[in-house]
Amino acid sequence: MKTYFAYGIIVIGLLGFFYFNNQTEIKDSQVYQPLNEEINSIKNTSNEEIYYAEIRGEVRFPNVYQIRENEILKTLIDKAGGLTAEADISEINQAALVEKNSLIIIPKVISEDFSEETPTTEAGVVKNYIYVDIKGEVNNPGVYWVKASSRVFEVIDLAGGLTSLADTSSLYLSEIVKDGSSVIVPKLNEAVDITVQIMGAIMRPGYYQLPEGSTLEALIVKAGGLTVKADKTMINFHLALDDGDVITIQEMIVIEKIYVSIKGEVINPGVYYVEETISVIDLITLAGGLTEYANSQAINYNQTLILGSVVLVPKIFVDDYEPITESNGLININTASLDELQTLKGIGEILGQRIIDYRNEYGYFQSIEDIQLVSGIKASIYEQIKDFITVG
Repeated sequence: MKTYFAYGIIVIGLLGFFYFNNQTEIKDSQVYQPLNEEINSIKNTSNEEIYYAEIRGEVRFPNVYQIRENEILKTLIDKAGGLTAEADISEINQAALVEKNSLIIIPKVISEDFSEETPTTEAGVVKNYIYVDIKGEVNNPGVYWVKASSRVFEVIDLAGGLTSLADTSSLYLSEIVKDGSSVIVPKLNEAVDITVQIMGAIMRPGYYQLPEGSTLEALIVKAGGLTVKADKTMINFHLALDDGDVITIQEMIVIEKIYVSIKGEVINPGVYYVEETISVIDLITLAGGLTEYANSQAINYNQTLILGSVVLVPKIFVDDYEPITESNGLININTASLDELQTLKGIGEILGQRIIDYRNEYGYFQSIEDIQLVSGIKASIYEQIKDFITVG
């Protein structure tokens, strides 16, 4: 009887062992493994667009990770190795969708065991973490929950660092930030372009854009430089330009020179190389002035000089002047006065003066026929006077 009782206890023990062992296996098989289930649920869609997100703070491997559209925060945390033991997810929705190119920060649990370095506010309330607002030229501006006693450069680093346009010259990077404070990273001052026009003696006239504060010299260089005719004496190369300025580069006034001749009653008659704008009175002065016999009343001081001009200063005739005449009563065309020449048929004041000008320039006539060399005396006039003139 005792033997059967012992066998019964053994059977009951074996049945109990198999029952409880089976329940443990069932329980273990029902443990939830989110990472594996989510990974297995992701379809291999090679055409799906890939985005990036950065995760920092209390994860094992903070970094930038690839994410897919509609990916949740829990998946991103798993990619980063999961949460650390000090992670505070009390205010974090791990089922929230992760936005592309976003920054996720997992905060740390605030410990009640404050260290000696933890700052105390004026009200005596001790804080381990504070809120700081960072704006301007950082990659991820926003409000950050940072450790108390953090410095400006640490907050900048937390916000993704500086942009290429950041100007930190006015920032105190080692300054300790305060709760509720705002850090603003300014932008570099960019040069504002101005538009100016340049014309005149310049290689490439037109409109040009230059940095604000540019000088005329910089504009001339950009326009290809000056032409050879530019009057540099009139240019202020250091002139500061303003938007909308119109600059005209003046050309040099080039004075041409010409050859002219002066004859008659001047001290030094001859050919002179003079500026084309010279006046008759200036030419007379250049020739040494008038002689005492010059007829100043007969000089055309307003005469326009051109290349090859001949200025003739006539001689004054006194009342007792007696021209050389031939005994036969003929007019000597080499010595006759203007009045005597006008007694000839067809010879007026103009032609008479031309005869005198000719002999002053070329000397005495060699024959009476030479009078036809005078401008305006044609063969018809010569036929009328040939019997009344002589060369003496």
